[in-house]
Amino acid sequence: MGNDGSPQQRTALVTVEGVGSYKVQAGLNLRETLRREGLYIDGTCSDNGSCGRCVVRVLEGNAGEPSLQEKELLGARFASGKARLACRITVAGDLALSIDAERILEIDRTGRWKEVWGSPLWHPERIEPDRQGYGLAVDLGTTSIAVCLFNLSSGKMLDIRAGVNPQMPWGEEIISRLDAASSDRAVSVKLSSCVWDTVREQARSLCLRSGVSKGRITRMVVVGNSAMHHLSLGLPVGSLLTPPYSPSNKSSMLIRAGDPPVSLEAGGGALVYFPSLVGGYAGSDALASLLSVRSEGVGRGALLDVGTNTEISVWNENSVLVATAPSGPAFEGGHIRYGMRAEEGAVWKVDIDDQKVGFQVVGGGRVKGICGTGMIDMIASMLRRGILDRSGLIVAGSHPRVTGDTFVLDEETGTSLGAEDVATVQKAKSAIAATLHLLLKTMGFTAGELDRIYIAGAFGSRLDILSAMTTGLLPSIPADRYVLSGNTALQGAAMMLLSEKWQLEGERLGRTVRHYSAAQDQDFEEAFIDNLYFPEV
Repeated sequence: MGNDGSPQQRTALVTVEGVGSYKVQAGLNLRETLRREGLYIDGTCSDNGSCGRCVVRVLEGNAGEPSLQEKELLGARFASGKARLACRITVAGDLALSIDAERILEIDRTGRWKEVWGSPLWHPERIEPDRQGYGLAVDLGTTSIAVCLFNLSSGKMLDIRAGVNPQMPWGEEIISRLDAASSDRAVSVKLSSCVWDTVREQARSLCLRSGVSKGRITRMVVVGNSAMHHLSLGLPVGSLLTPPYSPSNKSSMLIRAGDPPVSLEAGGGALVYFPSLVGGYAGSDALASLLSVRSEGVGRGALLDVGTNTEISVWNENSVLVATAPSGPAFEGGHIRYGMRAEEGAVWKVDIDDQKVGFQVVGGGRVKGICGTGMIDMIASMLRRGILDRSGLIVAGSHPRVTGDTFVLDEETGTSLGAEDVATVQKAKSAIAATLHLLLKTMGFTAGELDRIYIAGAFGSRLDILSAMTTGLLPSIPADRYVLSGNTALQGAAMMLLSEKWQLEGERLGRTVRHYSAAQDQDFEEAFIDNLYFPEV
């Protein structure tokens, strides 16, 4: 083992095949050790060994003995004797590893986000751009960060880039990141700096690909939920961790692009605008999303941006109510044994008949896992075939692919959905359905009285509405009232970027919106329990 001679500062050499070698501090778990070196390995459990996603293969060195829990999580992958979970290995000496590329969080998702941008709500002709130069619209999502480059005078979007939020290794749930930031100032600084490092790199790449000098960037609009807003700006986060879970600063902000923490290379007078936050965990992204959908002129509607932090808005003319649902990362693959994001290799559509199983895979290749829309499709199909009962139990003998409490989706890879996975999805969909129900109740009307329900975000871009209604994730109303809307937060940010008029409209809307705390509603628990069961099919 490498050692500098001091027991308090022991080091080890960790070599990752095809990536590089790192002289690291010994005594930490391997995932944390590599994270400190800027190598982020997938995972959603804040290093507690429960999600099973930080898989590495130990080629050389002593990684210690795996626990029974680790063996169970790895399953067949442990048969080789080399597969381990990085967060369960304590670095005690030199190690040589290999890590599958999809386990390393540094993937450009440009193609997928261009698809998401193709929204029926984007009408550049309505915006009437009134600014000059070039600008960036930025969506700081919990899971992904997306950046769009615009010609401000023409309103044309030139290019878009998106990638994994570099904060992910500190936890897929935003609470884990807030806890980390509140307990360690150095971590707080890192959580801020890694975000702007990513934004600057994406901006540099967009300008290079579009032939635009960085000096011609004159404006940037940045949106995100309250936690992402505070973490990125290094603001105090303690108030978001204790009731009533309020941001320490809700006001809009305008700062110079070259000033910390943004520190963007741009034109001399370039400005960065952060719209106001709604309240609770509903941030400027919720406001931007509302701006986008309200531009459609629908008198009575709802908006659901389903993700790790699901934002739900309901409105009736000039009365607007917004809440966040504690849905967790299930629909982005978190805490699901074979769960993954909607990336290449993810099953996104499923159809089960009495004997066979049909499915479609993002990219059309070999199955690597199941993304959120695939889970919804699969559960809906299982309910229709009587493979799954209303309580979420898998019915023995109901289908040739049923083995114990598991349904095997792909026999070649062993990809499956188990009873624990179904329970995780139930909790997520119940949190969303219960929050929407309480918002509608507070507003005084029912889902059937809504003119439109807009489904936003990457999850919504592939969602089968009938499957979502079958599972109870969405209310059963005529399917033609649903609109798959793309990234409404990014669209709203773009509207404020391009036009002073729409920025002012966003500020007016911010003064109108009321925040609703589902967590503090005494009826939430009852509504949540009621929605755990699947509807009658």
